[in-house]
Amino acid sequence: MRALDGKFLSFYRKEWPRVGAVLAMALGGGSLLANRKRQTNLRALAVMNSMTMAAHQFEEYVEPGWFPGMVNTGIFKSDNPRSWPFNPNSAMCANAFFTALYIPPMLFPRVKWLAVPPALLGIGQAIGHGLLLPILLRTKYTPGTLTAVLLHVPIGITYLKALRRSEGPLERSDWIKTFGVLAAFVVLGVATPNVALADEDTPYAFTARQMGPYEAPQNR
Repeated sequence: MRALDGKFLSFYRKEWPRVGAVLAMALGGGSLLANRKRQTNLRALAVMNSMTMAAHQFEEYVEPGWFPGMVNTGIFKSDNPRSWPFNPNSAMCANAFFTALYIPPMLFPRVKWLAVPPALLGIGQAIGHGLLLPILLRTKYTPGTLTAVLLHVPIGITYLKALRRSEGPLERSDWIKTFGVLAAFVVLGVATPNVALADEDTPYAFTARQMGPYEAPQNR
């Protein structure tokens, strides 16, 4: 039997699981946006947003997974990018706080100032990963972009619209509390673990895969 040739088939034969995953995200997010006016289950949307954060973290740290290399080498220009200033210990603690932010909306989906912060954060992830970091690092893609753009954005938009229909527009007090929650999250959940646990002598180090294209040539 003759081998099937062609650049597309060669690419698809190697990458079909990844292609399928991206298409699934695109179809899921697109269908959610297309039917956003009919979505009313706030708790289900909150669960979907939380699941997306788990997928987002997977994209950052596992497949393709080189978010740590991008941070330590691309942003901080570290001389020891495997473990300084960002390291697996600080990453674990910070990402645990990320996950915790998504629990309250699942328990109290109608409380606006608890529900809105994760939705805004997800949309912000898309701006950060899809626009700001590529400009800063002069690259076309950064790990976390696909889940943020294809899932966080449509889920966040749909959630905000459904919340408005169910509970009415956000009042000034809701916005104040929302940005208070986000500010506390950034300080306590992001900055504090990464600053407090930054250690030049830490025994914890990211893998070569997590360095990705930012791995030093001598370490490859």
